[in-house]
Amino acid sequence: MSVVLVVLAVSAAVRVTHNNQVLPGVRVDGVALGGKTRGEARRTLAAIAEQAAHEPIRLVAGDRRLTIAPEEAGYAVDLDATITRAMESGRGGPFAGLWTTVAGVFSGRDVALVQRVDRPALARAVGSLTDRLGRRSFPGELVIDPGNLEITTKAPRSGSEVDRVLFAARLAAALRHRPRGTVEVPLRAVHAASAAAVDAVGRAARDYLETPLTLTGAGDPLELSPNELAGVLALESRDGGRPVRLGAGDERLAALVAEIAAKRDRPARDARMDAPARVVTFDAKGDAAWRPRKADVSLITKPRDGRMIKREQLAAAIEAAVRAGRHAVRVPTQHVDPDVSAVDARQLKQLIGTFTTYYVPGQPRVTNIKRIAADVDGTIVAPHAKFSLNATAGQRTKAGGYVEAPFIADGKIKPSIGGGVSQFSTTLYNAAYFAGLQIDGHRPHSFFIDRYPAGREATLNFPDIDMTWTNDTDTPVLIRTSTDNNSVAVSLYGDNGGRRVEAKAGDRMPVDGGDFSIVVTREIRYADGKVLEQPFTTKYDKPPAAE
Repeated sequence: MSVVLVVLAVSAAVRVTHNNQVLPGVRVDGVALGGKTRGEARRTLAAIAEQAAHEPIRLVAGDRRLTIAPEEAGYAVDLDATITRAMESGRGGPFAGLWTTVAGVFSGRDVALVQRVDRPALARAVGSLTDRLGRRSFPGELVIDPGNLEITTKAPRSGSEVDRVLFAARLAAALRHRPRGTVEVPLRAVHAASAAAVDAVGRAARDYLETPLTLTGAGDPLELSPNELAGVLALESRDGGRPVRLGAGDERLAALVAEIAAKRDRPARDARMDAPARVVTFDAKGDAAWRPRKADVSLITKPRDGRMIKREQLAAAIEAAVRAGRHAVRVPTQHVDPDVSAVDARQLKQLIGTFTTYYVPGQPRVTNIKRIAADVDGTIVAPHAKFSLNATAGQRTKAGGYVEAPFIADGKIKPSIGGGVSQFSTTLYNAAYFAGLQIDGHRPHSFFIDRYPAGREATLNFPDIDMTWTNDTDTPVLIRTSTDNNSVAVSLYGDNGGRRVEAKAGDRMPVDGGDFSIVVTREIRYADGKVLEQPFTTKYDKPPAAE
């Protein structure tokens, strides 16, 4: 009984004097922590943790030697968990840990560092070290002189590769061991083909180059000469590198196939139609209505189907022929239909939309309007295809016949090559608008210009401001343009299913700090009785003062 009382008394005294402190005798990594608070223990262990994270591990792989810092392999010390273990040491066990507390006064207790290894980081480290620790095998190589087609070979060489799974397990164990030791990196031998096998591939290459390779199935037969074939022949290794055979190199073969395709691809040709450039003048600036009219559209160029070489399949066919020693390949092709067929062309029965705007004769801007009109004239937009004015006309340049003329930029009028083409954009926009086509994108001018319909106009600038619409009908749309001394007109031919369009302009409303705003509503009436209303609001700034 007296011994128990002594143990109780000593234990109680130790616990009272070490309240919120590590009990006597506790050591971590050989360092005594007894009597230290949590913060003091953290400061003491921080240096140990830092050393553990940086103490290198030596790696030995055959005759190769490397070192790696533990933190590079995902190693870290959990200080909080380690300190918690140290604080709890001696406070548990039989009789609420009373005997353990007393024993610590006379003998030490070791608490292990809590060490963690991040598995993804360990896997990345193993992956990055694999090539450095192993030795790649070399299957051998064909060397063909492009001048005289002389063929020599480079001898093969065996190698070794790292067993990643076993290496990762050994490295993870070494990371947790203190002091750090050396890791023997597990290697597997990778055997290469024999020199005799590589020489046999060289002889097969010499035999293959004695005869051209004939390609058929895409026009007239095409022969690939030995000089052309020499660039693609290569030694192929299989099943880990030991069996080798004659094959073809991927990059060089792809380049050869691209050259063949450039010679034998045949683009499809669309049907080309003709129609009057200007049948009627429609130039309303305010409220207006339009319905399609019968038109005389003629087929002037018949369509032609196209042909496209299947590049990947051709490369595979040539490679298979080389492996088998064959000298004939049928070129795989794909049929390409024209976007606009003769059937499509015969469906263009109507003038579905038109519009005319006016200009002052002789101004430089008129030159640009006529130029862009000529560039767009005759364009055919396939069913459900999107039309872009910038993409069709291209950049306006002096070389393209455009001149310098006034242009609106940042709210000011400045000279620019191609100035004035916004009038053509507005004209085409209105033609598509009254044709009832799907308007995708347009931007009104920043201030109102009275030669255009208010709220129904579209500026243009290459490449950032475009005017786009979609031919949302089942027939092609033919664009015809016409210019004279005073005006530009755009006529659209197709079959929009009898859509009738009405434009209704609201009142001009004042705008704080600006000029006015206006809402113009497009009402499309379809043949089935459906009515679609599309309001669009335009806000205009005040025009710049004359300079």
